[in-house]
Amino acid sequence: MNNSILKIKLKRVDPVKYAIIATLTYLAIMLLIFVPIMLIASAVGATQDLAGGFAMLGGGIFAIIFILIIYGVIIFIVTLLAALLLNFILKKTGGLPMEFENTEVDVTQIGQDFLKEKY
Repeated sequence: MNNSILKIKLKRVDPVKYAIIATLTYLAIMLLIFVPIMLIASAVGATQDLAGGFAMLGGGIFAIIFILIIYGVIIFIVTLLAALLLNFILKKTGGLPMEFENTEVDVTQIGQDFLKEKY
């Protein structure tokens, strides 16, 4: 038997905490992708016939804020429902077996650079 493998079973996740983490992660990705696209579209749109419509809506800044809020709410609700469904499935199936490798790292040592210490 290999003593360096830790076997545990996932029985439940906190749906609200999971939804918050997923929402913040997705919104961070959206900021990196969506904001530059909206700013470029806003700049291009200002040179077209639709410039009055963009100006009336506050241009790209309004769209960025509005869409990120809407996306955030939708992502939170969908992820919350997914976590609740996951908990239901985990309960019915007896949990999700997981294996972790024991790296002999204490929790207080997380974040330290072990390569420098070993070599």
